[in-house]
Amino acid sequence: MNCDKIVFSPTLSHKRISQARAIFGDTIVKKILAWVLFLLGASKPMICSALDFKPGTLRTLLYRVQNQGLSALEDRRSKNSSFKPQAALTVPVESVEVVLHERDKCYQVNFGDSLHIQIPLSNPLLFKSLLLCLLNNRLINREQAAQALQLSEDRVGKLAKKLAEEDVTGLIDQRRGQKQDYIFTPTIKGELIQQFVIDIVQDGKMSGEKLSKHLNERCQYNLSPRSILYHLSNMGLSKIKKTLPVYLEAVKKSSSIS
Repeated sequence: MNCDKIVFSPTLSHKRISQARAIFGDTIVKKILAWVLFLLGASKPMICSALDFKPGTLRTLLYRVQNQGLSALEDRRSKNSSFKPQAALTVPVESVEVVLHERDKCYQVNFGDSLHIQIPLSNPLLFKSLLLCLLNNRLINREQAAQALQLSEDRVGKLAKKLAEEDVTGLIDQRRGQKQDYIFTPTIKGELIQQFVIDIVQDGKMSGEKLSKHLNERCQYNLSPRSILYHLSNMGLSKIKKTLPVYLEAVKKSSSIS
């Protein structure tokens, strides 16, 4: 490179070097300048004189840069590097606590304190696939997966095996049921809503199994928990199962005060 036609501005040089020192520190900037001057053809004695380098120090620096790359410009005792790529963050599986939530119209899976995945409630198959994948990798247990999916632990175990053997297509229900809503008539849906509220008031929560049992005892309806949960979801009741007890309690307190 011919530098004869390049005009060097002392003012710009001072400003730019000051900015570089603020970022990299004085020592690294001096090493960079020494290496650049060496590349441009300056003699080693002139570089040592201009930058106040000892000859042995300069020789060591040039040798390391040529053999180790830019990381040689830094103090090897430093824990952090401005030039080396950061190592990937690895967290031991045993130390990660997986927590499942339903929040802001999404399923939320928390991995420790800083990492989480959100899946819209409109994508239940994706959520099911993720949970079963976590189960197959032993990041959650059957009880957690069964509770989140509102299925039995035995059913969850079978689905996890299907996922491993058949991919996600194994989780898709291939059964072709009736297209019209014959079983859940308006009368049955009314009783379902009523039992839903009763269970919420009495227990503060509900489940497909308990609703099926209670409807059978009270109305002699033989309805599967799976169908019950399906219709609750379609009617939007699944989304208020946590907020309804709070509102009912607030109404109760307000009535007692008045």
